[in-house]
Amino acid sequence: MDVSLPDSPHFRNLVAIVFGLTAGAIVVGSVEAVGHEIYPALTELDFEDETQMEQVLFEAPASAFLWVIAAWALGICSGCLVAGVIGASQGTFCCVVLGGIFVFMAVTMLSEIPAPRWFVFFGLLTLVPGGIAGWWLSQKTLDRLRRAG
Repeated sequence: MDVSLPDSPHFRNLVAIVFGLTAGAIVVGSVEAVGHEIYPALTELDFEDETQMEQVLFEAPASAFLWVIAAWALGICSGCLVAGVIGASQGTFCCVVLGGIFVFMAVTMLSEIPAPRWFVFFGLLTLVPGGIAGWWLSQKTLDRLRRAG
C-alpha cells in the first residue's frame, strides 16, 4: 500500500506539524501520567484556589517536577522527529514551527500556575535540546530512508 502526500509543500508542512504536535502531546501526556501515578494529585485540591495551589506546588518534591520536565523534553523530541520526517525537505522549518508551539504552550501553562523558579528555568531550557535532538533524529532517519530507497 503506497501512501503519499500531495505535492504541495504547504500541505505537507501542515500535515507534518499537526502529526508532530499530536505525537508530542501523546508522549507528554503518557510521561506525565506515569509521574502522576508516582505522585498523585491531592484529591481535595481546589485548582481554582491559587493559595492552595502555590502551597502544594512549592511543597512538592523536586522529583515530581522532573517528570514534567522529562515529559516536555521527550514530547518535543518525538514531535520534532515526526514533523521532521513527514516534512522531509522542509523538515527543519516544521521542527522550528513545532518548537515554537511547544514553547508557547509551556510559557502559557507556566504563567497560569505558581511554580518554583528552578522548574520554570529548567522546564523551558530543556525544550531547546529536546527539539534539536528530535530534528537531528529526523534528519538521520531521512538519510537512512534515502539510502535504503
